Amino acid sequence: MPERQRPPAAPAHGTPPTARPRQRTLRLSLILPFVSLIALLTGGLGVMWYWSGSRTATDLSRHLMQEMVERMVQAVGAHLHNSGAMLQAVYPEGLAAGPDIREDLASLRTRLWAATSLSGRMGDYVHYGNVAGQNIGLLRLTPTQAELRMKTRAQEPRTYYRLDGIDARARAVSTEATVFDPRTRPWFKAARQAATDVWTPVYIDFNARDLVMTRARRVPGPDGQAQGVVATDLFLNALQRFVDELPMVPGGQAMLLEPDGAVIAISGAANMRPGSDGRPERVHAAGSANTLLRESHAALRDAVSQGAAGRRANLVIEAGGDKVQVAWQRITDSAGLNWLAVVALPHKDMLAGVRRDLLLLGALGLLVLGFALAIGLHIFGGVARDMRTLTHAMRRMGAGDMDAPIRLQRGDEIGELARNFRAMRQSLFTDPLTGVSNRGALNHLLARLTQESAVDGQLVPFALVFIDLNRFKPLNDRWGHDNGDRALREIAQRLRAQLRAGDALARLGGDEFVVVAQGVGDDDQALQLMEALRLAIGAPLRTLKGEAAGRTLSVGAAIGHALFPRDGENPSDLLRCADEAMYRDKPVDEER
Repeated sequence: MPERQRPPAAPAHGTPPTARPRQRTLRLSLILPFVSLIALLTGGLGVMWYWSGSRTATDLSRHLMQEMVERMVQAVGAHLHNSGAMLQAVYPEGLAAGPDIREDLASLRTRLWAATSLSGRMGDYVHYGNVAGQNIGLLRLTPTQAELRMKTRAQEPRTYYRLDGIDARARAVSTEATVFDPRTRPWFKAARQAATDVWTPVYIDFNARDLVMTRARRVPGPDGQAQGVVATDLFLNALQRFVDELPMVPGGQAMLLEPDGAVIAISGAANMRPGSDGRPERVHAAGSANTLLRESHAALRDAVSQGAAGRRANLVIEAGGDKVQVAWQRITDSAGLNWLAVVALPHKDMLAGVRRDLLLLGALGLLVLGFALAIGLHIFGGVARDMRTLTHAMRRMGAGDMDAPIRLQRGDEIGELARNFRAMRQSLFTDPLTGVSNRGALNHLLARLTQESAVDGQLVPFALVFIDLNRFKPLNDRWGHDNGDRALREIAQRLRAQLRAGDALARLGGDEFVVVAQGVGDDDQALQLMEALRLAIGAPLRTLKGEAAGRTLSVGAAIGHALFPRDGENPSDLLRCADEAMYRDKPVDEER
């Protein structure tokens, strides 16, 4: 595959010849018009650069803000994804609940253990209460330990038991001082009357000092009437940490909000504050001293209540006398979730780098006026050339070409602006663990490859190879997450070593990778590449540490491929086809 051609270098600027005057007065009369012309040209260029640079910076910032909103939506989806499956694991569709939990206690306890194993997070809590006032719940403490909370009579308090394994004997630890009646709880009342899953409003867990919400589902009895409710409590501190770690431009803010303006997560601030009684209370947009939070929610209030699920948009609002760019997307699900992902950035902060560089350009113009004309022209020409290079690259990035090169090696503010944009793009489109491309970069690449073919009318073939590692989960569980991370990094480096210039490697998440091999147009070429990748993956791992070091450990892979345009002419069809081919390649009894 031929490498991309580099853009031709800009022509060097020559220095106009000047005649050597005989008298100083003549020299001054010749230099002064040039100085005036240089000053005029410098001012005109500054105006043109500011207009072009500010427009490009605004377009690119808007694009990156929307990408950041999409990352927040994906994080919410990933965090909430297992909640429905956990309820389904306790009471699968069609499984009726009896009137007394003691009749099915052993099986129910096993299903609760299985449900809390789905997400892999410690601290997951799944519980069931019935119309008789009985209650049983399981809190996962470690992979092999759990706390069982149970009461079999409505009028008695719950007893806490210690479990050291899924089949271990329960050991009583303590008994609650008060009587817990599930029938009085909001999640029980709401789910008992609902035909589908429901989310409770977000509330504060005062013991954990964290925001929590509960997903609940009605469980029918043999007669089809509601016999009880199964529920799981979901802590939201992971979303606060995720939003707080987003790479925000100074002055900007990312937030997850409820329709009434209650904050779920917000960057650079807390989602709770001390109340008048010293207990934590939630932060609300209305009346908040945070101008971005207050004004963004006020502008989006109607969109939250009227917009369709998944709706997204960009708009400009006034906040504190300044214009603010806002990117947002509504997040909903079948259980009644209704949140808003928002990124807000004041225009003055968005254009801070452009204005700073404009001052630098003016300073360079003054330097030209103070020094010799030849030196001034050389410096100005270099600045203008670098700014044109940066502006051109920024425009290409704003148009969706995230591979646009920024070949600037400067130590001043212009270089800082280039490095900031380069670092922001790197953060958004690179997998932080393995250093390869992430899902967002893959989506951009596939969209560009398919769109370019559609525009040119010439379909340029490529192969999309979907890789899912086998035996990775046992390795991760037995030898630790650090060794699991080392294995993923080593596998990524091996895969990258098998690729040609112009091919791309991306990690979708977990142990899934995707290779895009441009110019591969038939199955024989794709299978040859897949075999090379399979051999590279299957070699013994060399980077493991601790007890795993020195052992002959390896992983396998299930690999499938799709060809463009034969198997699809858009990214979603190609990914689906390759994913299905991968699953056909996975042995039925292969351990993940």
